[in-house]
Amino acid sequence: MFQLTTNKQALLTPLLIVSGAVDKKQSMQILANILLKLSNGKLSLTATDLEIEITAHIPCSSVKEDGEVTIPAKKIIDIVKSLEDDAEIILTYQDNVVAIKSGRSKFKLTTLPADNYPSSKYDCSEVEFNINTASLIRLLQSTSFAMALQDVRVYLNGLFLEIDSKFITAVSADGHRMAICRTPCDLSEQHHRLLIPKKGIQEILRLLGSVEAETVLISASKNHFRLVTEQYVFSSKLIEARFPPYNKAIPKDQEKHIVIDRDILKRALSRIIIMSNEKSRAILLQIQANQITLTATNQEHEEGVETLIAVTEGESLDIGLNASYLLEVLNHLGEGSLRLSFDSADSSILVQSLKDEHYLYIIMPMKI
Repeated sequence: MFQLTTNKQALLTPLLIVSGAVDKKQSMQILANILLKLSNGKLSLTATDLEIEITAHIPCSSVKEDGEVTIPAKKIIDIVKSLEDDAEIILTYQDNVVAIKSGRSKFKLTTLPADNYPSSKYDCSEVEFNINTASLIRLLQSTSFAMALQDVRVYLNGLFLEIDSKFITAVSADGHRMAICRTPCDLSEQHHRLLIPKKGIQEILRLLGSVEAETVLISASKNHFRLVTEQYVFSSKLIEARFPPYNKAIPKDQEKHIVIDRDILKRALSRIIIMSNEKSRAILLQIQANQITLTATNQEHEEGVETLIAVTEGESLDIGLNASYLLEVLNHLGEGSLRLSFDSADSSILVQSLKDEHYLYIIMPMKI
């Protein structure tokens, strides 16, 4: 039995963050629940799908006794969402029932024993460091969009983090494109490689979006990863696969280049993609002296053409590419000029920001 008092503002956001780890497949009934644990006057919420786990710590008052129990995640979230914004919440656990009282509203939820809830006791002691929260968000947001979705090559279904003494590098790829972003660091003589699953990356970004702290703590071992903030603890299994040597995929000594303003190219792509094939999103990029032409056609024999002034270097070239892939890159690059580099119509395209050398994007060409 226990009882505590809190409020909607303190409870709702942690509930939503933690619910990201709830097992959507419901392979076990208890994995659809959130574990509530009251200990030493502090409330913690935990959810897991056996691959990732998220715990939130919540301030509360009027605590009576300690205890733990699991309750249905969806129902508790829907109840708290429906309350007034300034609502005070009294939560009581007694006789295998959790009662929620707010003003004149009362709810009773069935429970499952906390003893049956799986708990992760991961050892993450091989590497440990603090990283600026904004830098970590930039690393993940700038690369995670290129992760594969359920690829048979399991190493593509996540994000690769390489940690050495000077840089933390994030890399993702899906076989058609690759995104690379790095941030400087000072971690003495460390060198670690982590392959974090796609769902884990998505939930980390959701969690970091609600965090105000300037730094977070990251720790890891061979098979597990942990991120700790003042309020949250995120844990994940790592993908047990070897990420390919990404540096070998970065084109070298390309002879054809375009330099163009990012916003001008982005607006033109946003228009031309309307006329492209809805499945392939293929467009033809033609490079001539001091200009480029973007052409899109579709199965209805419709056509769109955009001609843009650009700084060009090297011989003329016609190359096909997926407009969606290039647009996604532009969405993650800041304002200013960028460089697109080429060798031939059959070789990969390198996209770089001229303002930040720590971004690299590679896109494979398409046959048009």
